[in-house]
Parts: sequence; structure tokens; C-alpha cells
Amino acid sequence: MANLRIPLTTPLWIGCLPVSPLGPISAAVTRQGLARVEFCSQAELENELSAFARPGPPVPNCLAMTLAQIDEYLNGRRRQFDLPIDWRVMPDFHARSLRLVQAIPYGEVRTYGEVARALGQPRAAIAVGSANAANPIPLVLPCHRLVGGDRRLHGYGGPGGLMTKAWLLRLEGCKEFLENDEPHAKHS
Repeated sequence: MANLRIPLTTPLWIGCLPVSPLGPISAAVTRQGLARVEFCSQAELENELSAFARPGPPVPNCLAMTLAQIDEYLNGRRRQFDLPIDWRVMPDFHARSLRLVQAIPYGEVRTYGEVARALGQPRAAIAVGSANAANPIPLVLPCHRLVGGDRRLHGYGGPGGLMTKAWLLRLEGCKEFLENDEPHAKHS
């Protein structure tokens, strides 16, 4: 699970989508926006983030919106997320990389190298891969839309690994990853 780079005094609200095609998915939000999405139960995420402040009500609307939009996405009823992101939770390079990943259209993929070039750092493909491996907000910041320079699947930290990555791309209708394609077993 990714670390949050915000002060421990930062209030966090946590909620869960208990049933999804990928199992339970939990989210944490701050007053600034979405800070974390994890493939786990609410209790597991609360335990992991127990050091952070736990305010009571009112819960920001962002939490309910996040869970509803993830549910819509995973059930084929949403193509784009419209949520505020708390970019403070990640290092600057990760945030810059993930902002570009966030802009990859539904049903399309980019290579790690293409994102590195878009960042103005053409030799940083491995760093882009590392930033995406540490993505604290998967699905919403769609790191599953990144592929290797060979246009094959290389690594995914969610449950099921590459099989889940392929499933997400097929959900989006990405023709390169149809049912009969076998995900490449190499991890980046």
C-alpha cells in the first residue's frame, strides 16, 4: 500500500464500496480531495491509516462521490472521473506523472516512455513506472492504462496483478487486450 505524504494531523475520512467486480474497494479523502484508493475493506484501510486524525461528521461529499463513481466505472456506466484529487499525498514527480496518466483517454493506452517524453524527461521511463507503481489512487488515476514499450502489459499492483490490468483495459474496450490475449508476465 502506498504511503501518504501529508501531516498526521490531516483529517481523513474513510469509506468502502464493499462489493465490486474487484472485491472491496476503500477510499480516503481529505478536505482537499481524494487521497487514497485501496483494494481492501474499510477496516483494513482504517487500520493502515490509524495514525491520521479521524474527524467526525460532516463527511465531505467527495467520499460518497468517489465510491459512487468507482462503482459506476467498474460496472461500465462511467468513462471519466470527476473528483478533486489531493495531490499533496505524493512526491512532485509522481504527481506530475500521474496528472499525465489521468489525461489518458478511456480505452487508450500509453507507454511509460511516452509519458516520460511528455514530462520532458525522455530517459525517465523507469521512473514513470516507479511513480505509477506507487500510485495511491488507482482506477481514478488510471495507471492500468500504461504499458511497456513493447505495447504489452508490465506490472499492476492491484489484486490479480496483470489479469486485473487486462480486465480493466477490456472493460474500457481497449482492442489491444481482448479476452484471448495473455498478459505478459514481466513486471516493471
